[in-house]
Amino acid sequence: MDIEFHYYITHIIALRAGFNPNDAYIIAYASQYTDDNNESYEIVHDDFPYKNHISQTMDITKPKNELLRIHPYFHFLPGAKKEIIKDSYPRKDGKLHLLNTIPNNSNARRLFTKSLKSTDLYKIGIATHTYADTFCHQNFVGFKECFNAMEGFLETILPNVGHADAKHQPDVPGLIWYDDRHVSTHKEVNNKVRILDASGNIFQFYCEHCTKQKNIKKNKKILLSELDETIGEISTNDKRAKERQKNYVDILKSIAKDAFKDYKKNEWFNEATTYRRENVGTHDMKTVFLWKEGFRDSNWFKFQEAVKANQILAESILAPLITKLEFPVNLW
Repeated sequence: MDIEFHYYITHIIALRAGFNPNDAYIIAYASQYTDDNNESYEIVHDDFPYKNHISQTMDITKPKNELLRIHPYFHFLPGAKKEIIKDSYPRKDGKLHLLNTIPNNSNARRLFTKSLKSTDLYKIGIATHTYADTFCHQNFVGFKECFNAMEGFLETILPNVGHADAKHQPDVPGLIWYDDRHVSTHKEVNNKVRILDASGNIFQFYCEHCTKQKNIKKNKKILLSELDETIGEISTNDKRAKERQKNYVDILKSIAKDAFKDYKKNEWFNEATTYRRENVGTHDMKTVFLWKEGFRDSNWFKFQEAVKANQILAESILAPLITKLEFPVNLW
């Protein structure tokens, strides 16, 4: 999924579920920033650096092998063995994979529920991203694996990491596309159906664990009808992203006057840090990032702490499976 879901639709779902505008904004920003948090920093304070953890590599088509482990934890959380056997799409080659991403799988529900119960908005946003991705990233594995390989000339030169071979097709809300790894009855993929499924489940999770909203079934139906209309027509050549984005903004403004804030991926980082330039040798300079006052109360710091906590949680959930498999050290 891309910013359309992780920021705009998540923002709408959070507001409709009963979060106040500021909390809904933090959840939505943290959800989208999980994709944009792809740089490692040392933020200096009295010679003591704070180091963050990334939650995405710069480009899934150009991955850093030593960091591939983050993909199953944040973007391709695999299902349990029985779910993989039962719910994986039937493939032409008949293969199954024990790290296959299954929508709404028990591992993702466990991670999502624990994050919701923490009441930490940053953990909730990150876990929302992870849970949502199980729908549009289903039937892919979150590291370099031939199981992900698709047919075609370009696909043969792209790394088989996640859905890199499918490029951005799994993420576009208004797109119908075809996954030729699967048998003919399961080749067609309707992203809108997957996104509405994810939206309804996330809304229900929010209501049951956080906002305690009543009439969940009725309000869920209203939300899904609203999103269905907003996403609109679907096609194999979707070019309506800007139109949909305007529709999302209109909905947000209609829910609460001050509900909408534009997403700026560097905003939290810039609010928390400043920098200075230092000489390195005769001609080169380097940038040193510094804490601003109130750094530990900043959105960026709280988000980074949530990333670390959610990774530990995901690791613990997947540990029974991972410990039984023999991966190269640089992956795990």
